[in-house]
Amino acid sequence: MSEGSTKRVAKNTIIMYIRMIVLMCISFYASRLLLKTLGVEDYGIYSVVGSISSSFVAIKSLFSESIQRFLNVAKGKSNNSLAEQIEIFNLSILAHIVLMAIFILVVEIIGMWLLYNKLSIPEGRFDAAVWVLQMTIISTAISIISIPYDAVIIANEKMGFYAIISIIDGLLKLVFVLVLPVLGFDYLKEYSTLLVLIPFSTLVIQLIYVRRFPECKFQTKYNKSLFKEIMSLSSWNFVGNICFSLIHEGINMLLNVFGGVVSNAARAIAYQVKGVTGLLSSNTMVAVRPVVMQQSVQKSNSQYFKVINLISRISFFTLLIPVIPLIVYCPQLLGLWLGEVPENAALFTRLILIGLLIRSLHEPINIMNMAFGRIKRMMYIESSLMVGCLLLVYASLSITGYIWIPFAIMSLMELFIIVALVLNANKELGFSGRLYIKEVGFPLLLLSVFSGVIGTLFLFYVQPNNVFSLIIWSITLAIIIIGLCLCFMNKTERGIVLKILKK
Repeated sequence: MSEGSTKRVAKNTIIMYIRMIVLMCISFYASRLLLKTLGVEDYGIYSVVGSISSSFVAIKSLFSESIQRFLNVAKGKSNNSLAEQIEIFNLSILAHIVLMAIFILVVEIIGMWLLYNKLSIPEGRFDAAVWVLQMTIISTAISIISIPYDAVIIANEKMGFYAIISIIDGLLKLVFVLVLPVLGFDYLKEYSTLLVLIPFSTLVIQLIYVRRFPECKFQTKYNKSLFKEIMSLSSWNFVGNICFSLIHEGINMLLNVFGGVVSNAARAIAYQVKGVTGLLSSNTMVAVRPVVMQQSVQKSNSQYFKVINLISRISFFTLLIPVIPLIVYCPQLLGLWLGEVPENAALFTRLILIGLLIRSLHEPINIMNMAFGRIKRMMYIESSLMVGCLLLVYASLSITGYIWIPFAIMSLMELFIIVALVLNANKELGFSGRLYIKEVGFPLLLLSVFSGVIGTLFLFYVQPNNVFSLIIWSITLAIIIIGLCLCFMNKTERGIVLKILKK
């Protein structure tokens, strides 16, 4: 990356990490209060029924990638055509209205069928479950409409505003949990209804803010060929990410069938940890994506592929640092956070974090395919493997009954997906699989082995006996992993880290 690009990435990364720290504090406190207020049973119902929306919001930035791609490529061109950017913005809104209509139809039909025929809902709570589903569909539909505005904000690298919006969303969730006892009706129905206000308020704020960007002008001009191109890329991105989300929720529903709402509550806690931890990697990707997208039209392919390998390694490094301490001291940290920890929550969390670490290598490959506009095969491959994963999970649960097995299978499946996507990039884009193994695969595998050995030693020989020692040993382990990561970094990566620290 150039000096100017590195400085922009450093600035954006710092903003996104400040956002992450604030959201982490809000999210963990709000989750603890929500579990206490709803109780394990209603929390499990919300997890299995209402998580369609929460999963969608968690990967919302991924949905805006296709629009970012068109805007950033247009900005990266030498002529930097404003008229083209205005066309892209308007057509993206039209595309997402179509996608919203399809989403509502599909989720309404499938969701109601599952509620009436498959899910295990405690007696007397079926009406509440139906209400949660309807509120979830409404809030998700609003979120889909806001995707083009997210894309414009990120494409223009306004990370400060993006961070503020995210923090406002988090604060609203906390406020809604706090007011539930005051309202004193059906907590589950109240909470799902109040959550509709979050995407609605976000959309209103975005509509006001994006007026400052010259490309955000509404027009009736219709470019049929460009619309088809945007619709094709957006549709495949949408289908791939929705498939990923729904398959994860399908596994959540299988947990409900085989383990009841208590297993759903444990899974919800584990996914809460996953969501907050995953912000470390996603923040890095959100910060670098606009720069990397623009460079796809400015650099040669060989240079560009080296950038992809670079951000793959950085993404893995940033996630490994918190994941190892979380895995080692998971039961103690969950106990400190929640007080009362649902059964199997620690085991689920550990397995999910392993899968999350592997998946950190996915996003750079995704950015590369998106930059070249070649995501159809990528989404098809990933979706096919995920469907196979869902079938394998069902068969394993039916045969063994072990409620932890879905998360072990999903973690293993993430590894197969990365291998398949690298092979596909090699075939479609000329991306060097051999260079990827040399610069990314082998070094990170070696780093994982060393980190695993250190983590195991801490697990068996360094057990904290109070809150103070838990914090001290967790920080100590994180510092050791940081030192280990520095040993595996090359000169360029150390330079980027140093620039971020100086910022």
